[in-house]
Amino acid sequence: MSNEIEKAEIFWNELLKWYRENSREFPWRSTEDPFHILVAEFLLQQTHVRKVEEAYIEIIRRYPDPAGLAEAEIEEIEDIIKPLGLIYRAERIINAAKTIAEKYEGKVPGSAEELKEIYGVGQYISGAVRCYAFGEKAVPVDTNVIRLFRRFFGFSSDKIRPRTDGELRRKIKSTFPDVNIKDCNFAVLDFAAAVCTASNPKCGDCPLSTECAENN
Repeated sequence: MSNEIEKAEIFWNELLKWYRENSREFPWRSTEDPFHILVAEFLLQQTHVRKVEEAYIEIIRRYPDPAGLAEAEIEEIEDIIKPLGLIYRAERIINAAKTIAEKYEGKVPGSAEELKEIYGVGQYISGAVRCYAFGEKAVPVDTNVIRLFRRFFGFSSDKIRPRTDGELRRKIKSTFPDVNIKDCNFAVLDFAAAVCTASNPKCGDCPLSTECAENN
């Protein structure tokens, strides 16, 4: 067994053990509805996760499917998401719903190629929908995910915006096991938010610290 494989096994064993005791609960995590997950991912962009719940619940209550949201007045959506900031997302959400309603007969597609045809959907949202709604081994990679894998595995990128680095995404994905893919992605997000934070990480409480590349 190579050191890299051993390191990945230690990482996932310890991380999933931590996650079983510390996982966060959000309404979009208890559904596999692709449209509801898509709405959540739009709202979560550049926004603290705890602020999103109220807006998500309200949008899904009023517009539970793409056809309904496609007909929504932009002012209504702006009003709902105003407390989150970045209200330009109201237009994105409505236009995405229109694409789904008109091009995909009201059903969110499951392929990466088709998802990226939806207005406002990029690499991260596409991966999130494919994983959380369709169970695909997709790994949504953002700055929080990159931070954890850089610190523990020593993965780096020479790109100005590392989250656009396809090779880095492939390296991160290569460490993932073939089972429990949703839990693995959620575990990474929760751990990066609670322990391996951008500033003042809680290294003294970290179950990964003995193998962490940044600490050794």
